[in-house]
Amino acid sequence: MVAFFVVTMSLLHIFFPPFSNEYVAHRKTYKPIIRKRDSTNLALLEQFTDKITTQAKDSVVTELSKQLILEYKNHLDKANLRLQQYTKIKNELVQAQSFRGRSSFRFWIFMFGLTTLSLFFSCKSLFDDLSKGSSYRFQLLSLSGIFVSLFWITHLLFQTEKDFEQNTYVFAILLVALLASIFTYFLIKNYTYKDDIILRQLSLIDRIKTIHYPKVAIKALYSERNDKAMLSTDTVRENADAFDDDIVNTLKEI
Repeated sequence: MVAFFVVTMSLLHIFFPPFSNEYVAHRKTYKPIIRKRDSTNLALLEQFTDKITTQAKDSVVTELSKQLILEYKNHLDKANLRLQQYTKIKNELVQAQSFRGRSSFRFWIFMFGLTTLSLFFSCKSLFDDLSKGSSYRFQLLSLSGIFVSLFWITHLLFQTEKDFEQNTYVFAILLVALLASIFTYFLIKNYTYKDDIILRQLSLIDRIKTIHYPKVAIKALYSERNDKAMLSTDTVRENADAFDDDIVNTLKEI
């Protein structure tokens, strides 16, 4: 159970929000603060303009003050325009640098490499489990690793847009990963079965060469040279029956 939890832990991220409610609420206060700052500055300037116009008696001071207020407004407008242009270019550069919905190709290839590595070792583990006859628990663990790896590979390859709700994407990716995992399981099982057949046939050939054939050959050679049967605990007939039984049992297992 611990091993299964460790293998599938990366899928648990969908149950947690990317940001806390406190962080989201705090982030929303940034733009209102900026807007209030700019509007308050403009309001103070307008009040100051009215006071200068109605109370100042020196025309030079009045003109300088008006000129200062005008320059401040122009500077504020230009600064806001430059910030808008900066934000626009920044977003364009971020979009140009992104790859398959990720921040960059560097990050994408890093994640894809890890998931591919995980898929390789999960497939190898399943192959070893099937070839060695491990219990279904270990096979399930290996299959879970394949499922998780395929989930992230599908996620990295295809989830690049936000046209639908997140739950729709997650369900689709889970379904694809599940179907691909089942296909991979039977594919590996099929190859494992073929390898097992080959290994059993090779094992039979080895037993014929090292066990069955020498027993019969030695008795036949002794009988040919001495014109009598060789004294032993087993007979040629018993050796032949053992040879036949070995072949039959091997064929049944295949």
